[in-house]
Amino acid sequence: MEGNEIYLIIHVALPLIFSEIPTFKKTLRIKILIIIGALLPDLIDKPILLLGLGQGRALSHNLLFLLISFLIIFISSRKSFEISLSLLIGMVFHIILDLPEVPLFYPFVSYNFLVIEEPIFHWVTNLLTDPLYLLTEITGIGILIYIFITNRLYHRSKFIKYLKGKSKSSIIIETKKE
Repeated sequence: MEGNEIYLIIHVALPLIFSEIPTFKKTLRIKILIIIGALLPDLIDKPILLLGLGQGRALSHNLLFLLISFLIIFISSRKSFEISLSLLIGMVFHIILDLPEVPLFYPFVSYNFLVIEEPIFHWVTNLLTDPLYLLTEITGIGILIYIFITNRLYHRSKFIKYLKGKSKSSIIIETKKE
């Protein structure tokens, strides 16, 4: 199992499009927490890898990590289900996007990891040579453009309103009172 891929754009875009669901509560805090949750597993494993301390993927890309993280965040946020669930949603999206190269059942199941000496060079090389890397990131860019266009985020003020959950999507049809 290699497991050193970095799909930054799609890891942010897919959970963010999830927050576009009309019945989903849209606040700045929820959107930011989903994005942080979507990046959290890599924010833990990549520094461990870059420091040469081994493969951090086993620590942050498994179901036990999701459960423990959720419980710690839930308790430390004074039992705020909104905060802990938003982070969990982001982390679940991250794990799903990294499948099948995820040690889901670590530490209960042993996994063999290939430790790469120069992970940044490896990532850049794969991004430039592997069509799956490129297609995945282009898909993420497409999702972000879709969000940008459908919410008409052409001006800074509209972008801020969108992040705060105050903008209305152009997809929603408004009816006029007569």
